[in-house]
This record gives sequence, C-alpha cells and structure tokens, in this order.
Amino acid sequence: MEISIFGVDLSRNAASATSLDTIRAQIERAERQGFSGYWLPQAAGLDALTVLAAVGSGVDMPMGVAVVPVYTRHPVALAQQALTANKALNGNLTLGVGASHRVFVERVWGQSFDRPVGYMAEYLEILLLLLEERQAYMRGKRVVMRGELDIEGPACPVMVAALGPRMLELAGRAAAGTVTWMAGLKTIRDFVAPTITDAAAAAGRSAPDVVVGLPVCVTDDIEGARARATGLLSKEEQASSYKNMLEREGLSGAGEICVIGSEDEVSEKLAAFMSAGATSILAAPIGTEDEIDRTWEALAALCC
Repeated sequence: MEISIFGVDLSRNAASATSLDTIRAQIERAERQGFSGYWLPQAAGLDALTVLAAVGSGVDMPMGVAVVPVYTRHPVALAQQALTANKALNGNLTLGVGASHRVFVERVWGQSFDRPVGYMAEYLEILLLLLEERQAYMRGKRVVMRGELDIEGPACPVMVAALGPRMLELAGRAAAGTVTWMAGLKTIRDFVAPTITDAAAAAGRSAPDVVVGLPVCVTDDIEGARARATGLLSKEEQASSYKNMLEREGLSGAGEICVIGSEDEVSEKLAAFMSAGATSILAAPIGTEDEIDRTWEALAALCC
C-alpha cells in the first residue's frame, strides 16, 4: 500500500511544528521506515514549499504540499517557488493547489470567490505553462501572464484539490490528479474517483492520481480518540464543501471520517479506500504522543 505521512498538527492547523528540526526528523523517519513520501499542509503556519526546500534536500523521497490556495499567489510567483523547491528536492516535489473556501477568500483575503472553477482553469493553464515550458503569454478574464522564467530543472506534477464535480472534471482534464482531505469512503468510491477518471479518459489522458488524505489513529481507546478527533476537526466541518461531503457520507461530524482503531482495523479501513479508487493514502497521525508513535509504526508496516 502506498502511504505518505502528512505532517499536520490538527490542533494548530499548521505545519507539524514551528521547529524545522522537528520536521526534518519526521522526513528522515518517513524515509527510514519506508513510507512512500512526506507532505506538508499550506495553512497559517510555516510556508510548506520553503520548509521542504530547506530541510528536505538531503532526502531522496517524494514530497508534496497540500494545498497552496491559488488566490494568495499569482501563478508566476507559485511557479518560481515550486521550480526552485523542486530543484532543491531533486525533482521529488508534487504541488497541490486548491481554491480554498469562500470564507477565507472573501473575508480573510478580500477577494472575489465568484466562479472559482473558471478562476482555477485560467490559473492552472498559466501555472502549467510556466512549470513545463517556462513561459506563458495568456490574458484570461481574471488571470494574466506575459513573460518567461529563467529557471533550469524539472517540472513538478500538479494536483488540484477538488470535491465538487466541475473542479474534479477540471483536475481530470488538466492536472495530474486530485488530493482530498477528510473525504469519506463513499465519496471516494461513488463520486471522486469515477468523476476525475472519466474526465481524464474523455480528454485522452492517462488515469489520474487520487491521493486521499485522512487523519489516522491506531489506539485501543477508540471512543476517546474519536471524541478528541471530533473536537480537533470541528472548525473544518463548517466549510460548505466539507458539509456537502458529510451529507453524502451520511455522517454527523468530521470526526467520523477519521480512521481509528487497532492495527488490523486501520489496515482494513485503508485497504477499503484503495479498493474504492484511491491511488495512495496521505495519512496524518493523530492522538496522544503514544498513539501517534504507534500509528507511525502501524502505517510503516503497511507500506510496500
């Protein structure tokens, strides 16, 4: 099973720690234990691309960012940063981008969230041109770029965070795939995987990656772990996209999405996601210090 570690601290909604040494240690542990990769979130904490370039350059392992909100950076700025980080990481970077949520785009960043799929389509076209050809001459309705980049090195694959049908179709047509967070089994099986795969096939593209991000806790105290997870995730479930996903799953709260149980139970649940269409798992170990360590060990045993 392909499993990467997602270095997220749900209690702070930030990178796993403010200490670069801590993140470096996690990356080295992930490599040592045979994980498929290591990813960081892009939230209100440390800048994920900068962190990976700074502390991950000596590790030959896939790394990723999930996800950079496109409204916070012009595509030329993001392309420059991604190409630079990818060069530092010896071509091992995967870049995740997303539209974020209306509350952040409008209330926090003061921009319009009108027609996010259209905005993403223009943004993605320019971003991919800059990453792959190092030049873009395009004037969209909302995004413009006329110029070139003088950066040598490999391009990186781009994943689009998507839970809506039109965004998933765009990801299938134009990107390497999608990366989800807290999407349940029914959502992956019945909606995400078939929608993006059909869109890619219609565009004559190869099957896209479906990277499924999930909080995971290996524990004997299932009820206690579930209660703690529900509290940690209470803010995230307020976003409309997550509300829609919970309704599709028939669940009452985001804590029910978490993969919690014994080693065998967690293995079975993650295997079910793979059978449902996930191409890899992005696991965020949660819980007490002992539970997190136990979760790392259990996940490492599942990697192949």
